[in-house]
Amino acid sequence: MFDVKYQLMLNSLGDFMQFAGGMSYYYQLEQYLDFLDRILEGQPITTFSRNQGRLYLHGNFEDKDVLKDEYLIIECLQLADENTYNIWNDIFLKDYTTQLIKQQWGANLIKFEGMQLPGGVMLNGRQIFDDATQDIERLREKIRMDHELPIDFFMG
Repeated sequence: MFDVKYQLMLNSLGDFMQFAGGMSYYYQLEQYLDFLDRILEGQPITTFSRNQGRLYLHGNFEDKDVLKDEYLIIECLQLADENTYNIWNDIFLKDYTTQLIKQQWGANLIKFEGMQLPGGVMLNGRQIFDDATQDIERLREKIRMDHELPIDFFMG
């Protein structure tokens, strides 16, 4: 019901019989919708088969899509297998997890602020919480600056 084709046909149904031939207007409308679909959505140029582990390239390689002696660069991401790669030994993951645990520990100790432990020790839960929060923000900024891709933008 909310499809573009349906809405255009609904809006132009009154004008359908005013044109000579009747069906020619419908045919032109269908061609226009197909044109809009190709322009706005485009055609996928690659297809990846996960079962076969293959990347298929679509295009007209005889004409102008890819010329001889040109490079085709493909950036791909691969799921890391935890049995093959030691993904849990990442230093950032360890630091970030430590700071999250420290923040939770500080939040738990804030409830008991001012309480003295045996031996006269007093834990400052507010300071532990604030230090962990600052370190978390520092680590998040570091991961943004080091590993985040720049923002894409459109011109036109």
